[in-house]
Amino acid sequence: MPDARLLTERGCGFPLKRRFVAALAVFALFSLQAAEIAVVAPGSGFGQNLGKHMVRWLGQNNVAADLVDEKNVSTGLKGKRLALLVMPKDAQLAALSAFASRGGRMFAFYSDSPKIAALFGVKLEGYRKADGNGTFSKIVLDKTAPPGAPPEITQSSANIFSASAVKGKSRVIAWWHDRAGRSTGQAAVLASNVGWWMTHVLLADGDERAKSQFLASVAGMSVPGSWSYAAFAAKRKAAREAERQYALAQRPRAGEIRAVWEHSGQGLYPGDWPRTFRELQRYGITDIFVNVAGAGFAHYPSKVLPPSATCTRQGDQMAACLKAAVGTGIRVHAWVLCFNGTRGTAARLDAFAKKGWRLKNKKGVLTEYLDPSKADLREYLLSAIDEITRRYAVHGVHLDFVRWYEGAKLPKDAARHVGTFVAQARARVKKVRPSALFTTAVFGKYPSCVGSVGQDWESWLDAGLVDWIVPMNYLEDNAKYAAFVQQQCRTPSHAKRVVSGIGVTAIESRLEVQQVIDQVKIARKAGAAGVAFFDLDYTLVNDILPYLRLGLFR
Repeated sequence: MPDARLLTERGCGFPLKRRFVAALAVFALFSLQAAEIAVVAPGSGFGQNLGKHMVRWLGQNNVAADLVDEKNVSTGLKGKRLALLVMPKDAQLAALSAFASRGGRMFAFYSDSPKIAALFGVKLEGYRKADGNGTFSKIVLDKTAPPGAPPEITQSSANIFSASAVKGKSRVIAWWHDRAGRSTGQAAVLASNVGWWMTHVLLADGDERAKSQFLASVAGMSVPGSWSYAAFAAKRKAAREAERQYALAQRPRAGEIRAVWEHSGQGLYPGDWPRTFRELQRYGITDIFVNVAGAGFAHYPSKVLPPSATCTRQGDQMAACLKAAVGTGIRVHAWVLCFNGTRGTAARLDAFAKKGWRLKNKKGVLTEYLDPSKADLREYLLSAIDEITRRYAVHGVHLDFVRWYEGAKLPKDAARHVGTFVAQARARVKKVRPSALFTTAVFGKYPSCVGSVGQDWESWLDAGLVDWIVPMNYLEDNAKYAAFVQQQCRTPSHAKRVVSGIGVTAIESRLEVQQVIDQVKIARKAGAAGVAFFDLDYTLVNDILPYLRLGLFR
């Protein structure tokens, strides 16, 4: 089925009724075509989500594909000519062998099965983890890739199942490069008579156009007539020109906040913070939230939090970031993950559990989320915030995960504990750096977030506890986005302290240029102080910000 997101993004300026009619027409067209491509994925969890993204990416190029549960692989491959396999397992071997024997083509992603690797003529070399230099950050394809494939694909893979070609059976057609653009010598994609083998998966972390194009090129080679590169190139050229014209027609607004979340804590180019700031300055960004600390890690030599592997390998990221920001006019906010132990080592999480800090889900299983009601935990986090503000001349402190875990059972006074922490954190920051901005990332839907996660951010605004709230309004539907922002900016005093988060490449949303422009305009119309983009990746820098700079951020 085609991706429903496309039906709204491209026509976001049309009335809902017309978009709905257009959607029905497209779906009807697809329903008349029997899909000859299957995406085989687990029935739930991470793997299923990856499978859905593949179906969506193919749909963006009008290539129909069915999502098949891996448990039903034998029946699901009937009548198919190409199968995309998400993390295939030994249990699928017989069905996949039968599919290959009748001429079916396959593309396997991130399998640890030597038997399936042997079917593809590939040799597994073992699990390999990325280091702090962004080892697996770009897939560079060679001339033997499927016709119409992009020259490279950018993403940030944390690990791979390393594989090598077997003479006479397979060959490498793409290699992994690191963030600095250097080849790692590790194969990313291999090709054989059976199909293709990727040592990781295509992540939904940006560069979606290239990923969509790559999958479409595989489909075009495997199922003749399913995709034409010439038609694709012509359509893309026309779309880019339409985006450029739309971007040129926009007007800037003086004095607004234009922020980005930087999730890695290392900048867009690890080891080269000045380059990141040159990019941000070029595109008119005013503020950056740099994820340098959390309950379980610190990207600087902390005496409170455990230093991360990034800090050990690449040094003090907070200091390097601030040094690079000098003279750019861009404000640096230390982004701190509070009631969440993500990025913490197993030993650190065990220590949190022994202290009674970790929350359980409704099934009684320990999670990485931490309990805001624990006074000693709050003091631990406050000490970390103290350390940051005393050691570094940051322009602001940005708190995230200032809430309860939505899957936990909340106490009646859940909001009080979170509010107490916010008040204490503000006092600590302002005592050391009175001019520093104190901001929080929050759930966008109010007041439901009070009951679901104990996050009563409207009361924080009323009490003057935060300089800005940054609601994570990660929505693809512009009408829903507008409703959220209008509620958040319902009074002038609130509006001037709202920086609306826009999910350009968030898990919940993937936005094209026109929709990003429209959401910025919606935030402006509501009176918001500005916008913040999630997050700083290659898609934002290469595909979005250059267009915003043509008019909106001129």
